[in-house]
Amino acid sequence: MTVPSLISQELFELLRHLSIAPFNKLDSTARTQLGEAVRVITLAPGDNYVTRLAGQRIIVLSGQIAMEPYDFALNLGNTRDHIVITREGENRIIAHEKTTLLLADVAFLDTLSSWAELAEYVRESHGEELANRLIHVTRSVAFRCLPLEHVEDALRRMKTRMVKRGETIVKQGDPGDSFYLLWSGKAEVWRTGIYDETPEMVALLSQGDTFGDEALVMGGNRNATVKMVEDGKLLVLDGEYFRELISRPLLREVTPEEAKQLLDDGCVAVDVRYAEEFEDGHIANAIHLPLPELRAHAESVLDKKRKHVVVCLSGKRSKVGAFLLNQRGYDAVAMKEGIPAWPGEIVTGSV
Repeated sequence: MTVPSLISQELFELLRHLSIAPFNKLDSTARTQLGEAVRVITLAPGDNYVTRLAGQRIIVLSGQIAMEPYDFALNLGNTRDHIVITREGENRIIAHEKTTLLLADVAFLDTLSSWAELAEYVRESHGEELANRLIHVTRSVAFRCLPLEHVEDALRRMKTRMVKRGETIVKQGDPGDSFYLLWSGKAEVWRTGIYDETPEMVALLSQGDTFGDEALVMGGNRNATVKMVEDGKLLVLDGEYFRELISRPLLREVTPEEAKQLLDDGCVAVDVRYAEEFEDGHIANAIHLPLPELRAHAESVLDKKRKHVVVCLSGKRSKVGAFLLNQRGYDAVAMKEGIPAWPGEIVTGSV
């Protein structure tokens, strides 16, 4: 079941006022998701902080740092300075003065941006209710397992079920055969431990919470019992249909090496990142079309007679971009892994 991971309201407002995308484009619903993607650390003068993970965005909120092996310093200055770590191995941050840093997982932020744009597409194509469904399932294990191009279909196939106070929806130990979104009402989650004789209430679910996804994905049995404590409405996705979606053909993705060959053969690169990301480094001659602008401006800048390779920072947004282009009659594929894996020339600055 889904348990929101909240960051503080103060940190959330700070992020929204940064001049760096996607933070400055977040809406209020993102607060329940960012807890998995960002953290703040404070360093005293002379302190070292070592990270070995690639795919992190380091943002200086206050103070000044140096980074090894990078040969430059970051400081607050007039704007929030930032860097994306693309190399694995030891990356050392050295504080020149008291410094506060924001560390953000790039792939997760890409996923957040991708779901936000998919929600806008669903809202435009199918209306507000379906878009609201999507917003509520973004943290679901089951929906994260679905290819993004199949999410819209799954949302449309969810069936409405009216439920009564006292009704048991799922029972611990039963096979997992459906996914549930609690659209209204409240429900209690009861679980009996391995060494316990009586069940214990472990959670209270309310509007927008989901359950049933773990058993659906893993193919196991329910690990808890869910009982309604108010009358309400459920949206239910059948497990058999979920497995059908998983087995459907996927949107075509290509490796960075395959993408380079396609571009050498005359295909067009479409970069769907934000402006500051594009300026940091992009494929030569790429068309810059940020994902939130793609639906509105694709026809004015892209040629349906050409084949397109969609690229982003991690490969997440490129899949949504390629899906949206294919929906509009373009021939598009998504490049895996993103710009850090690009084997060809990288240029900086805007076009």
